[in-house]
Amino acid sequence: MNLRQTLEAGRMLLADGASGTMLQQAGLPLGVAPERWVLENPEAVRELAAGYVGAGSDVIYTNTFGGNLIRLRLSGLEDRAAEINSGAVRLAREAILGSGREVFLVGSIGPTGEMLEPYGELAAEEAAEAFAEQARLLQEAGVDGFACETFTGIEEALVCLTAVKKVADGLPVFASMAFDTSGRTMMGVTPEQAAEDLFEAGADVVGANCSVGPEVVESALRAMSAAGRRLLGKPNAGLPRIEDGRTVYSVGPDELASFALRARALGVCVVGGCCGSTPDHIRAMRAALDQL
Repeated sequence: MNLRQTLEAGRMLLADGASGTMLQQAGLPLGVAPERWVLENPEAVRELAAGYVGAGSDVIYTNTFGGNLIRLRLSGLEDRAAEINSGAVRLAREAILGSGREVFLVGSIGPTGEMLEPYGELAAEEAAEAFAEQARLLQEAGVDGFACETFTGIEEALVCLTAVKKVADGLPVFASMAFDTSGRTMMGVTPEQAAEDLFEAGADVVGANCSVGPEVVESALRAMSAAGRRLLGKPNAGLPRIEDGRTVYSVGPDELASFALRARALGVCVVGGCCGSTPDHIRAMRAALDQL
């Protein structure tokens, strides 16, 4: 079955965990765009995907969160967008094929990093073009679906979702937003508003990712569950702190495993981790879900 058929069949899918966290552990310097390593350290990007496949993920996100043309300008990489997006798909596919397992590959598309008009200077039309171009590159490279993720403004999330759906050729599209301890996003969006607007705009799965940790994501998912549609939860592994010059996160594998079970009880269909989560977290989630 393809990804859409699997979602329609009601199977709960375990996604992957953090990309930036793992690449930094592999030596990516702070402040360097993870997408740069698709070009400069492809083996590390391949091993990133392989680690999550080996831990039991059913869904892998491409290392393209900042792969839209506007975001790539910040790193001087806008002229290499095609290489980055297609290369990220190829490297993840190689990791999947090497495992001998059926794993779906989802193209990750994050915010532009700029504010849309009238709050900022970025026109919605320019943002839409950037999102559509990235989606086209990912679609041509062979992804099984898309994830518009970690948005805080509903306007930009809708621009991204609408642009991606125009080129998705029927592939499923996830849409998720980042909520804080107030129960809203940084731009004041509630989970209920996010679910209503994103489902109305055609998202196949809507949810919460990143955020402070599993408690905040779970609260958002409970609010979203009233929509009675497919939901996604990928929380951070808690809040980061510095210990001996290293970034350490507060939530361990067992706590994310418990979150996965609670998410399943809520009817969530895609669960995984975000910043700070590792293959150890995903492995624990896999074991907990398999025990059911």
